[in-house]
Amino acid sequence: MLPPDFENVLAHLPQATLRVGPDLKVQWLEVDFARKVGVAPTIGRGLLEMMEYGRGRDALERAIREGRAHEGHVITSALRQVRVQVRLPREEEPPGAWVLFEPSGLDDEGAFSQVVQDVARAVGETLEVDSVCSAAVTALVRCARVRRAEVFLCEEGVPAGLRRAAISDLADCESPEDAFDPSADPFVQALTTRRAQIGIQRGYGDAMGSIFAAVPLCAPRRTVGLLLLYKEQGASFSVRELDLWTAAAGQLAVAVENARLLREAQAALRVREEFMSIASHELKTPLTPLKLSLYTMERRITTGQPVELSSVLKSKRQVDRLVGLVDDLLDASRLELGKLDLDRAPLEVGQLVAEVVDQFRHAFDRPFVVDVPRQRVWVQGDRDRLEQVLVNLLENAHKYSGAGEIINVMVEEAGEEVLIRVKDRGIGIPGADQAQVFQRFYRARNVSHRNFGGLGLGLFISHSICKLHGGNLSLSSAEGHGSTFTVAMPRMASREVRQLPPRVLVLDEDRQHEAEAERVLRAEGFEVLTARTGDEALRNAAALPVDLILLSASASQQEVGLFLETFATLPRARPVPILLAGARRPAWAWEGTILCARPYRADELIARVRNTLALTPEPGWPVAEEATVRM
Repeated sequence: MLPPDFENVLAHLPQATLRVGPDLKVQWLEVDFARKVGVAPTIGRGLLEMMEYGRGRDALERAIREGRAHEGHVITSALRQVRVQVRLPREEEPPGAWVLFEPSGLDDEGAFSQVVQDVARAVGETLEVDSVCSAAVTALVRCARVRRAEVFLCEEGVPAGLRRAAISDLADCESPEDAFDPSADPFVQALTTRRAQIGIQRGYGDAMGSIFAAVPLCAPRRTVGLLLLYKEQGASFSVRELDLWTAAAGQLAVAVENARLLREAQAALRVREEFMSIASHELKTPLTPLKLSLYTMERRITTGQPVELSSVLKSKRQVDRLVGLVDDLLDASRLELGKLDLDRAPLEVGQLVAEVVDQFRHAFDRPFVVDVPRQRVWVQGDRDRLEQVLVNLLENAHKYSGAGEIINVMVEEAGEEVLIRVKDRGIGIPGADQAQVFQRFYRARNVSHRNFGGLGLGLFISHSICKLHGGNLSLSSAEGHGSTFTVAMPRMASREVRQLPPRVLVLDEDRQHEAEAERVLRAEGFEVLTARTGDEALRNAAALPVDLILLSASASQQEVGLFLETFATLPRARPVPILLAGARRPAWAWEGTILCARPYRADELIARVRNTLALTPEPGWPVAEEATVRM
């Protein structure tokens, strides 16, 4: 007969007690068992159901079934490792066994203090992140009675975002812990909740696994990684111990974060110093010849000699170069401050590419090949900024390619995106540099400041402009084999494109007829351009593509020839169909040319214009020919 205060006495003991029969079913357990052990068995339930599978559980089962005493460790279903003792009953008592459970773990504040001191000492010697982590895991293994410690740091660009920065044991033998799975629940929970988690590392074959703690490295503003601690077989982590190592992990996290901030600050200082060196060189390069040229012009003017035009042009080129450098610096500053605004409007990509390439065709003695889809491809974009991107890419392709090498510019449609590719056959970019070419002031290792000028801002600015448009700028390159830069932009929705008005260029020597055609077409939703001279037509047609030319058939052959010759010099990606207005086809016109009456009749004019726009030009079709594709 147990005394009435027996349960009260048990409540003050650290051990938890229960009794099982020979079938390992629970016959009796103390009231506070669940509080002490963390699991709540019930009368009649099997003892082994409250434990994880392992050698410890097997040894306990054999001892009870064989009727002998036993001491060991098991892992409960709540993932807590506990020490168990089996005490056999006296001969006169019913068969079975008394089983005592005692929480296992280490509450060693001295070990904690020693680890913190070792980490602080490592921080005092170096702020190199991996060195600090190595000192921490070494101290943990030596002072905290763990058999293995690891640190994983959160980093972009590595699988699953975690990089193993330090490990305490470097044994050559294979270990289950080497197969780290960052998607396992304890690791994910530790990173997500910023609280320590307990898990079980299974062994290989018949080997018994071990229990581990995943402790997050929590800096003030972010979680910087994980500290993993593995115990020897037969030991576990107490709540107090987890609290201590969580505090130690916090100290390590601060050290890691400080090391990262220092590294970034040092890198920023190096970038600033390199930039100051490059900028002073780049700004001085045009200033020196500009100063000499101005001095020469001043001397000639003082002595009454004429100033040569070539000297003025050379000076202007140096001024333009300075303006470009200053503009790049201003754009980079605006981007950093988030103050680079875009003026978006519908933009036909093929026309933009044709115009920019045409600028280079006239400026440089180099062949260009342009390939655009026959149908128009529209985006919503800032024309000036996207032109700036293309100019940067073409300048780089020209700068880093050998003389006479072809530069290819292609426009492609890819689902909901428009792709602009600029491909050269130049020096290429080393693989190690490709991930950094879009950073400010970065220049690849195979580029010298002496041979290739620039501040290293062009690709940074171009990449940022593409991002602001909801697109991207990417690179494919191989050193010695050229580079391909690809601008990806969202296409305009088909519904929005259908709402854009077609553009008609009206050329009529009779001002009254011209005004009537303009009135009728505008009333039907067309955008109408009129031109008095070839130069004016050039200016009007430069910004957006012209869809059709309405040309008076009564104009003289000289007038028509002058216009077509001038219009042919316009940079365009595609041919433009011509509709003749008059009673009969002139001798210079192709026999298949469509005619409409003049004076204009509204219904007929609209019908002829719409029919001409709907037709696909065939060989021999009357068109204002596109600028030569191979330039």
